Amino acid sequence: MAPFIPLVRVNSILPFVSFLGKIGAPTQRYLNRARIPILALENSETLIPLYLACQFIEDLADHEGTRALGIEVGLKTGVEQLGVYGWLLRHSLTLFDLFKFVEKTVRWYSSGDQVNLKINGKKAWICHRSTLPNDIVLCHQNHYAVMLYYKAICLIAGPAWQPPEIHFVSKKHCGLKDIDLFSNTQFSFDQATDAICFPREFLSRSLRHFNSYSDSQRHQDKKLLQVTAPALDFPRSTQQVLRFLLRGGHPKIELAAEIAGMSVRSFQRYLAAEGLTYVRMVEQVRFDTAVDYLEDPDIKIIEISLELGYQDPANFTRAFKRWTGISPQEYRELHCT
Repeated sequence: MAPFIPLVRVNSILPFVSFLGKIGAPTQRYLNRARIPILALENSETLIPLYLACQFIEDLADHEGTRALGIEVGLKTGVEQLGVYGWLLRHSLTLFDLFKFVEKTVRWYSSGDQVNLKINGKKAWICHRSTLPNDIVLCHQNHYAVMLYYKAICLIAGPAWQPPEIHFVSKKHCGLKDIDLFSNTQFSFDQATDAICFPREFLSRSLRHFNSYSDSQRHQDKKLLQVTAPALDFPRSTQQVLRFLLRGGHPKIELAAEIAGMSVRSFQRYLAAEGLTYVRMVEQVRFDTAVDYLEDPDIKIIEISLELGYQDPANFTRAFKRWTGISPQEYRELHCT
């Protein structure tokens, strides 16, 4: 059975984009190096390959000389900044309710992450593990994830609270000793999972809600996350990757295979097992995406062509006629009015 390709919502990297802006670093350059089109940032719920998101974060840390980037950015990021998912988390009833929701639904947000709440006597642990291959560097990405759990606990414990223990999968990180906030925290490295310890009693405390959140809105948001969640099978997750890659032009199979963590030959073999070819999948995704956009009369044809990776709208029109026998404008007039 072919593995699915892990994806994550683009709002997971937006705090790092903001960090670049604050220090005056070339955001576009880092996005280009990670093969993330700037257009992908326009909708915070857009899915991007987790592999590229991690590459972006780790590259940023390496080149900007920020030894504890994941910690630094995570400490400045509130749970509610994680888009619709963060809004749902922020309006949990208790910390227990919040962490159990994450445990069950984290793959609505990132299909490459697993989260578990563990209780041992008077201690509780929230544990995070990435399912990406071991050869992919995840130091700062994982540190960032742990800090988000820390910020969730601080909703109960207050901003000055220090966790007694934090475990990291990464090797010993000297940058952590410079953070006064964790002066009394015991760090352990080379662990099986990233995890943060806190008193069990925190779990039953009520969260302080900062805004009203109706049941109908909550239901609507959950449905949105489920419908747009990263796919957990190879064909559909490949389609989601292609939809992302189209924003940067015609996606080369070499890049798609790299994102999938396999050779081009293996990638083609998995597609063939599903009765698919790469060229046909690209055309299918382009057509499906075009139809979705054409249903919105406020989106111009030229904007659709750019979203699909066509620099020249005439090329999009020719392709659409090849698929349907009519132009995009004619299709919109026939089916979308």
